Amino acid sequence: MSGDSIGMMEGAFFVGRGELLQWVNELLDLNISKVEQCATGAVYAQIIDAIYPGTFPLAKVNWQAKHEYEFVNNFKILQKAFDKNGITRHIEVQKLVKAKYQDNLEFLQWLKRYFDINYNGEPYDAVGRRKGVDLLLIGSGNKPVTSGASKIGGEKKKFTKPASVPSAGVGSSAPKKFTKPTPSSTAAPGHGATGGAGSAVQAKKIQELEGEIAELKLTSDTLEKERDFYFGKLRDIEVLLQAYQEQEIPVVELVLKILYATEDERVEVDENGNLNIVNTAEDGAAVEQDVAPDAEPEEVEGELAEGEGELLQQEDM
Repeated sequence: MSGDSIGMMEGAFFVGRGELLQWVNELLDLNISKVEQCATGAVYAQIIDAIYPGTFPLAKVNWQAKHEYEFVNNFKILQKAFDKNGITRHIEVQKLVKAKYQDNLEFLQWLKRYFDINYNGEPYDAVGRRKGVDLLLIGSGNKPVTSGASKIGGEKKKFTKPASVPSAGVGSSAPKKFTKPTPSSTAAPGHGATGGAGSAVQAKKIQELEGEIAELKLTSDTLEKERDFYFGKLRDIEVLLQAYQEQEIPVVELVLKILYATEDERVEVDENGNLNIVNTAEDGAAVEQDVAPDAEPEEVEGELAEGEGELLQQEDM
């Protein structure tokens, strides 16, 4: 699969940061805490290796990269991996190597969806594939990210694609793989010292947990519906504002700036309608963007009224 068909409507770009980080850490046996730490290109390259192992020289990836030119070299390897496996998605290297949150989030969201579609489920020894090398953690004093394998005396974990059924979990009889527990690894109820009493306690506990799961599922479904509802509203607002963008209405430009503000940018609007965008990723440097120098509220309201009048005329036609 080339990956071109993966788009926003498929849900790829609704996956949250927490879920992405958990997935990367489980798949590659890492402990990264920020999406931006994928900007070295090493993580992206090994994800492709998990899907198509041995199709490109993973050994050439620099896991200790800490400079942009080193990141670029890793992305060159990633591009070769894309070409080798028929992946046609464009890699915006110059944006990704800047370690900006939004750019790397969107690329990782796309990559996870591609992985979910194409990974064959075979166990993947991430630490072994990268020869036990740890990832250098950029953005935190250049500390290496220690994998789980190095924490437990060199024991290697192998990632296995989870089953599609909700009950899939971690196998107690095979701690190196993420698999569903086998019947032999679960003690048979009713044969211990507690007998029937123990079974009753377990049954009650299971019932309570099932109730909690059902409640969480309901909450999750509700939140997803709310997310989709408000996303649709924001999209409609964006389309409407873009239609009036060429008329250079100040308020239109300001609302678009609020819509396009990233996670690192804190938006502040004072009582006079002046907009300040504080970039928290750059030592809190504030960038003020006003409607116009000393613009009067009446002037802005007049421009809005004029825009609304034009819209009504278009509807009458």
